[in-house]
Amino acid sequence: MDHSWKQIKQIIFDADDTLWENNIYYVQATTDFLNLIETGGFNRSDIQKAFDDLELEVVKERGYGSHNFVYILEELFTRYKKESTVPLDEEQFRFITKRFKDHPTSIPQLFPGVIETLRYLKTKYRLYVLTKGEYKEQQGKILRAGVHECVQEYFILPEKNDAAYRKLIEEHNWQAHETCMVGNSPKSDINPALRQGMFAIHIPYRDTWKLDDEPIEVRDGRFMELESFEALRTVF
Repeated sequence: MDHSWKQIKQIIFDADDTLWENNIYYVQATTDFLNLIETGGFNRSDIQKAFDDLELEVVKERGYGSHNFVYILEELFTRYKKESTVPLDEEQFRFITKRFKDHPTSIPQLFPGVIETLRYLKTKYRLYVLTKGEYKEQQGKILRAGVHECVQEYFILPEKNDAAYRKLIEEHNWQAHETCMVGNSPKSDINPALRQGMFAIHIPYRDTWKLDDEPIEVRDGRFMELESFEALRTVF
């Protein structure tokens, strides 16, 4: 490890798909939804494009969160139901949405060693969680997962961008070169942190959300990539 990493005093962690599984539920619901609509005789790639277009629009206008994802499914189902010459299975659609709605209220499936690693790091650093989305939904996951007991504070924002990181650093009187961001998303976790002069550790997730994925811009002495959350113990 480069000597400069020894300057770090606080570590900030992303939540969804860094501490616990999240996008897997969105992927499952999307796949099942596409399969269902396809039975109405529609082209799968056209359905996917309609889904992607509406998702982008909804995220910009309404923000993140499972409620907005369900809104997308309901809007598209209504649209395709009107256009289909074959009746779409409404019972199956209700099953897809109900199963998805159940996941935000369950205990998050933490990745191996998350709590143990956080407890280890807590003895040496100030720890924080930074996540985006609907406040109550994200807070509920943090509390049910027990992560709040391992960190000093958690921050739930509508968006994680350059301005958000800059404001976080300024409000807490942190030094960027003493702060490290850990996450799976190049767009929300890694690139904006690096642009603010912070250190960043990328822990790739097997299915990072497409709107959170982009090329990592800087791969210098402030950047590191690890295979698992547990591997943080080999760094700090």
